[in-house]
Amino acid sequence: MRLLLVLAIGLILFLIQKRVYKKNWLKGLQVDIDFEEPVVREGDKDALIEVIKNDKALLLPVLQLKFSITRTFIFPKEKNSAVTDQYYRNDYFTCRPYQIITRKYVFKATKRGEYKITSIDIICKDIFMDKSNFATSEEYSTVLVLPARIRRENINDDIITFTGDVVKRIKINEDPFEFSSIREYQPYDPMNHINWKATAKSDLLHVNTFNSTNRKNVIILLNLDMNLIRNAEELAEWSIRIASCLADYFIGEQIPTALYTNGTDYETNEKIGVDAGCDDGHVRNIDMALARIQVKDITSSFVDLIDEHIDREADNDYILISNYRKNDFVDKFYELKKEGLRVSLIIPDFDYADITPFSENGHDTFKWVVNYEK
Repeated sequence: MRLLLVLAIGLILFLIQKRVYKKNWLKGLQVDIDFEEPVVREGDKDALIEVIKNDKALLLPVLQLKFSITRTFIFPKEKNSAVTDQYYRNDYFTCRPYQIITRKYVFKATKRGEYKITSIDIICKDIFMDKSNFATSEEYSTVLVLPARIRRENINDDIITFTGDVVKRIKINEDPFEFSSIREYQPYDPMNHINWKATAKSDLLHVNTFNSTNRKNVIILLNLDMNLIRNAEELAEWSIRIASCLADYFIGEQIPTALYTNGTDYETNEKIGVDAGCDDGHVRNIDMALARIQVKDITSSFVDLIDEHIDREADNDYILISNYRKNDFVDKFYELKKEGLRVSLIIPDFDYADITPFSENGHDTFKWVVNYEK
């Protein structure tokens, strides 16, 4: 009789707790997964921050969180994660009443783009581990991965000379009374621009820069249609990094710089374009636009893009970045040269690649070798 009574009480308690958990487990429960830095650069580290807040007087003995994110984020290997088409994570917690739990997972962002955690599956078991209660959080977190910066030592010498020549030509009419900024000395800088006070502080030569009395723009036109299908995506990514690198350099020299491309925004499917500027934040605007480009299925003609943005009345420098070198583009390039426009071409390709019909080290055509580290 006593055994039956104990069993009956146990059954009643089991049913009560089952009902209590079913009705109350989600109340006062807040689950947030966010990125420590919402904007990072390709190759940099970031972190996922999990925060669980159990704001009620009910123990959650086993709380399980499941979500996925791009496999291009490299996390340390753990038993509760798996990598297939995505990076899948499966975390377990025990949440005491009114407890806040925070966990941090560091990862390396290895590929440019915008990435989202679109949903989180939340699973909670009751005290007897008999019943699983499910919920899904539709709130999402986003991180934008900007194109990688190319290290200066990995840039061809002829490219460095070319960009320096562009700066000298544009700044030939700079106003010595219109101070712009201080930066590190470059081989083409005149000695009378050296800022000796800034040099003494850093032990590196620094120079003053000045605004020009005749403002000229650098227009970067980026072609994401590749010459061949083989390695097309890798070469497109390199083309984007090169565009970012050039924009950063010219804007750092206080030269108004614009960027236009036949690549489109992955979400809106609209062509990417950032008008000329050199104010604070302009490099970031260009990088954020480049981060959102999709590089597959390019259908827009680069020749049409050139015609759209070439201004024959303006005294601009045009830098074309194009691995594509078929007849329609070749004809357009030499047509612009014959018109006397300042048009230069950078061809991103591997060391072994032949860039015919262009000269590898011509006066206005340059091969940017991409088979080295960023």
